[in-house]
Amino acid sequence: MQSTRLQQHLDRYLGIPLCVLLRLFSKRAPTKPIPKKIIFIQLSALGDTILAIPTIRAIRYAFPDAEVSMLASPTNLNYLAACPYIDRRISFHKPRGRLISLLRREKFDWAIDLEHWPRLSALLAYATGAPMRVGFSTKGQYRHFLFTETVPHIQGRHEIRNFLSLAAQLNCSVQEFGLEVWWREKERTWVREVLAKENISLEKPLIVLHPEAGRRGEPRRRWPQGRYVALANALTAKYGAQILLTGTPGEAAVSKEIADRTKHRAVVLAGRTDVNQLAALFADATLVVSGNCGPMHLAAATGTPVIGLHGPTNFAQWGPWNRNSSIVRARIPCSPCLNLGFEYGCQALADGTSPCMHTVSVVAVLRECERLLGE
Repeated sequence: MQSTRLQQHLDRYLGIPLCVLLRLFSKRAPTKPIPKKIIFIQLSALGDTILAIPTIRAIRYAFPDAEVSMLASPTNLNYLAACPYIDRRISFHKPRGRLISLLRREKFDWAIDLEHWPRLSALLAYATGAPMRVGFSTKGQYRHFLFTETVPHIQGRHEIRNFLSLAAQLNCSVQEFGLEVWWREKERTWVREVLAKENISLEKPLIVLHPEAGRRGEPRRRWPQGRYVALANALTAKYGAQILLTGTPGEAAVSKEIADRTKHRAVVLAGRTDVNQLAALFADATLVVSGNCGPMHLAAATGTPVIGLHGPTNFAQWGPWNRNSSIVRARIPCSPCLNLGFEYGCQALADGTSPCMHTVSVVAVLRECERLLGE
């Protein structure tokens, strides 16, 4: 889950005492009856939602007659708009009083918390009143007190496998491990129209660079802009590549700075796409290069070759889940330092990036680009 520092403090210093206190009133479900109503909870991180799809799919297949709801942020719900495994979508941004009232009124049988550290999601699972509440037990987070069934969140194991342990706890067999996207024809049409307007041809290599990585205002996972410039120049010179830069509206300035510094034309689409338009764009790309973030996982879900750049983040846990993917990691003893997503082991440099991201060389990234483009 992505959050501000204030939210992290509130979650910790209010959430932990509440979890411990409410444990006194929490009863363990005596059995695992066939559920009629299931709710998944994933509050904000797009990447986590994408990686949880094999688990959601497995539980949906195991209980095809159950009504499945998802409580999530608007971005996640947009990504899931055409997901066939979700029957009902509930926005986390509803006024809190109304949200709690709605959750209680629905009388869910199972509440499955897909977060691995915040107490807020565990409190919401508890607030549903569901007799079966399933979630992660994460070291030092004290959230497991509110669940009737827990599985350990294991650091260094790929997040897809961590999520699948929730399905295993519920005796749901897993037949498919692949990720999915569900753009509609309107998103594909929008992408093709934009590419045509920008004179981008699908007959030539189309390489998307996604410079930002992680939450807004926290650039420590970002590869330095100058290296994106050098990579874009090299790919254009060698392959005649067409370069697109993507990101959210708040990340458009970074993309524009990179585009302004490249020797050849680079098109900035940052701030111009929603999540499903971005998925359709990635599907048309020849290659995507990105730091570890939700869009990196979105690109992997389309099947397009992806190169993930990892410094503070553990590539074994958060690497792109795609047979055509590759990772380039930092070579520094303290890397990786993140498990929960915010406990950085060093201070940011003057440009906001982490020292480890500066050990990821343009040569190493270009080498992986050449390998994947050759394939």
